[in-house]
Amino acid sequence: MADSDSDSGSALDGAKNAIGAIGQLIEIAKDDPQAKEAASNFGKTAVTVTRAVNNVLLPLAALNFGIEKAKRYFENRFAKDLEEKTADIPAEELVEPKASIAGPALQGLAFTHEEPDLKAMYLSLLSTAMDKRKNGTAHPAFVELIKQIDPDEVSWLRPLLTAPGRQSIVEIRLRNNDGSGYLSFRSHYMDLYTDSGRKEVDVQNFTAMLENWVRLGLVDVDYTQFVTAPEAYSWVDKREYVRQLRKFHDNDTQAIVFQRGVVGRTSFGAQFASAVGMYAALAEAAVNSPEAGED
Repeated sequence: MADSDSDSGSALDGAKNAIGAIGQLIEIAKDDPQAKEAASNFGKTAVTVTRAVNNVLLPLAALNFGIEKAKRYFENRFAKDLEEKTADIPAEELVEPKASIAGPALQGLAFTHEEPDLKAMYLSLLSTAMDKRKNGTAHPAFVELIKQIDPDEVSWLRPLLTAPGRQSIVEIRLRNNDGSGYLSFRSHYMDLYTDSGRKEVDVQNFTAMLENWVRLGLVDVDYTQFVTAPEAYSWVDKREYVRQLRKFHDNDTQAIVFQRGVVGRTSFGAQFASAVGMYAALAEAAVNSPEAGED
């Protein structure tokens, strides 16, 4: 146990020292003619980022994460991935990322580099932390949030965090017609949609997903308010799931009804979405959508 603690301490010290050197490397690269030429001619910081990666981040990752697949990723792909994420950052705006973000983000990448959505989020967070224009957006807590999101959740979470307003949500209830009470049949029922558009789906464990996002502070749900747009809840009666419930449960003594509510991102959730590249991913998905080229 002592050896493990010692190794962890050494790794942490190494991370702090190595990441602290990034700022010096960046300053050196800024004055390098090749770096200036890259920024001037191509509007990119590939030279600067490559030097920082090769001299600091890559050795740190390779030494501290012994998983073979992770080592291969850091050796063969990480530098290129980070260059792509930071390609639009002017050389003069490139800054040292906080150790509290860069170190845990590298650890997260070691375990999720084969999960495209989570990998993209960690890389985007690193890029945000290295951009002086917006590095205040990168909160150290965001690394821990990514760790608590399942890869299968991302396609449902992204549109919720990038939508500007609140959306309709309902609780399906089996109500006694005499007004004596009701049974909550299903909570947090939504008109779900992914990056590719709206579709009638019944996502397994969606209620648990949403409650996790609420717990993380990314979204909030309120059944004391409702969306005032005329057709905001018209989708409920069109759902096959609801029609089947009414077919089997509506009778003289009880009926399937729903309680209107609202769901939306928090300010913290919007900041998280920005820092981990969700807006960019959503825009890219829209461009690549089959409908994007249709009139």
